[in-house]
Amino acid sequence: MRVLATADRRWTRYAPLTFWVWGGVLMVAGTVWRIVRATGTEPWRTGVVRHLWAGLGGDALWVSVPLALAAVTGLGVAGAVAFYAGHWWGYRLERGQDGGLVVRRGPRGRNAVAIEEARLYGVALREPLLLRAGGGASVRAVAGGLGDRDQNRRRSVVLPPAPRGEAVRVCAEVLGGAVDAQGLRPHPRAALRRRVVWALGWGVLPVTLALGVLGWLLALPVLGYCAVGWTLLAAPVAYGLARDAYRALGHALRGRHLVLRSGTFGRETVSLDRSAVLAWTFTDTPLSRRAGVVTVTAAVPGGEGGYRIRDISAAEAVGFVESAAPGSLREFLTP
Repeated sequence: MRVLATADRRWTRYAPLTFWVWGGVLMVAGTVWRIVRATGTEPWRTGVVRHLWAGLGGDALWVSVPLALAAVTGLGVAGAVAFYAGHWWGYRLERGQDGGLVVRRGPRGRNAVAIEEARLYGVALREPLLLRAGGGASVRAVAGGLGDRDQNRRRSVVLPPAPRGEAVRVCAEVLGGAVDAQGLRPHPRAALRRRVVWALGWGVLPVTLALGVLGWLLALPVLGYCAVGWTLLAAPVAYGLARDAYRALGHALRGRHLVLRSGTFGRETVSLDRSAVLAWTFTDTPLSRRAGVVTVTAAVPGGEGGYRIRDISAAEAVGFVESAAPGSLREFLTP
């Protein structure tokens, strides 16, 4: 066995930048709520809740809401650090004698996941928004034989949240050599327009309309002011996220690997062995056809089952797929 990576206690600083900060608290709260409801208890009628509401609720919402958010965040940070430390205690990534990977964790490496070399089709460098802002990333193997989709997502992690440089190094170790993910082919400007329209149309406009209509129906001018304030604050944020999502788009061929990148809240750079791609799917809609873009999906027998090149130029798509898998589209093309 050759050790590729081992745990570092300093990596726990990336735990607060993961889903578990708020998601874990909500999951625990939901579980407690179901248990309480199953006993027939109405929590809002208990003396403790009434006392808290009397002291912090009602006229003191401007104090209670920030305090509640701070308390939830504090609990989430503590829970995320505890979960990270407990889940990845004793982590070790090894290369087996047969060329496969073995991920060990727990006391004496009792929890182990083995990935055969023949079923290893690539890697995915994952950089969610908060983790990316903190300079971190995690790595998943694109592999088959790890169970259904949920089981695959749990078992395919070969590196927990760690410094990005370490994640890039582990990707190179898993692939057997570094794959350049810089200088990927940019996507057409139509892809930017689609993301801006989606961000403003679905992230900003509905709330603005709801506040404006309620203000008009209820004759409350303050709601109209809220609608204007929401638009002025949310529109620049939505536009910035749309531009970030556009800048993340990219694809390229790097030797025997196909490199794909997309996403802003959950950015992912995937390096796939081209020989592992079983099929190619071209997907469009009336709006995307009008914009001259198409989404190409590379189907593989593992990982998520398919990885998308989103909003690639329709004029470029066929040529790119023919370069990645020569002859795969020949029977569908006319001279």
